[in-house]
Amino acid sequence: MEWVPIVFAIFKGSLLVIGMFYAIKWHHDQDQKAKDEAGGLQSPTEMRFFVAMIVALALSVIGIVYAGCWGHAADGGWGGALGCALTFLMCIMNTSSAAAVLPDRQGQAQAAQGGVHSEPATPAIQAEPLQAAFLARLESIEREKIYLGIAGLASAISWKYGDVAASWLNFG
Repeated sequence: MEWVPIVFAIFKGSLLVIGMFYAIKWHHDQDQKAKDEAGGLQSPTEMRFFVAMIVALALSVIGIVYAGCWGHAADGGWGGALGCALTFLMCIMNTSSAAAVLPDRQGQAQAAQGGVHSEPATPAIQAEPLQAAFLARLESIEREKIYLGIAGLASAISWKYGDVAASWLNFG
């Protein structure tokens, strides 16, 4: 009877691993389907903001852990200050506009219709790729705002309360 918990634990673990594999696979397939329907990957600007968010969060956590484990607890907010500075720098450097996206989307739409036409297209045909590019850019801008909001908020909280969190990590 001592083997029953071991068998059940192995069975439970294997079901959990199989379930996680299929959940991740399903989400990955859904993302691929959404990207295929949307017409491409994220914009380079959006990727920069996402990377800036990850770096700001990492700086905040690293600053707290470093101050708590090896430095002085009072220096715990410096990582958050660096993350906050990076976030504000990304806000200042954001000069992207939809004008950079529109010619590319218009060219993709003409290529999808069978190549570039030598005759002028009707206004309805020209409006569709512009509208799709505009909507794609608006969605990208919304995601950029979310990334900057998360990075700015987490960095500011880390900057303000990093010394408190570092003192919790300081066991010496």
